[in-house]
Amino acid sequence: MAYIDKSMVAERHIGRLNRHAATGIPAYARSNVTISGTCTPTCAESQIVTGGRTIILTLNIGKWIPAGSLFDAQRTAIRNGVVSAQAEAAGLNARKTTILPVTSVVRTNSKVVTITLAADAGYSIAVASEVVTVTVPYAAIEFCKSNVVATPTFTIVLNT
Repeated sequence: MAYIDKSMVAERHIGRLNRHAATGIPAYARSNVTISGTCTPTCAESQIVTGGRTIILTLNIGKWIPAGSLFDAQRTAIRNGVVSAQAEAAGLNARKTTILPVTSVVRTNSKVVTITLAADAGYSIAVASEVVTVTVPYAAIEFCKSNVVATPTFTIVLNT
């Protein structure tokens, strides 16, 4: 028979009826992420080809998981959350590993992640401008229970 510690009842650790001290363990946060940087609200196809543009993800509620191995394990998932609504043959989705190398996903501080786009001469959109949405995986945000769709979207426009 296992020992049950009666002091570990969940109600007691959230300060039920103010009779017990709170433990300091935060509840799950419903985070939201705002996109800024030099890719927003639009950037040109030629600017993606030359690289150096940035996508800045700012958490308004919550914090990114700690820097180091924990965050490094989530960089690929963060990069994979940058998705174009279009299916261009040489567009963002097809060239993602070149345009967004994992090393370009950097935790700037507890609230900000900066993604710097690498140069990619093979990037090309022929049919329509690409509308890009960023979905942040919940595992990259402390105490978050579901993926977070960042706002606003941004557009990569055709060179004319």
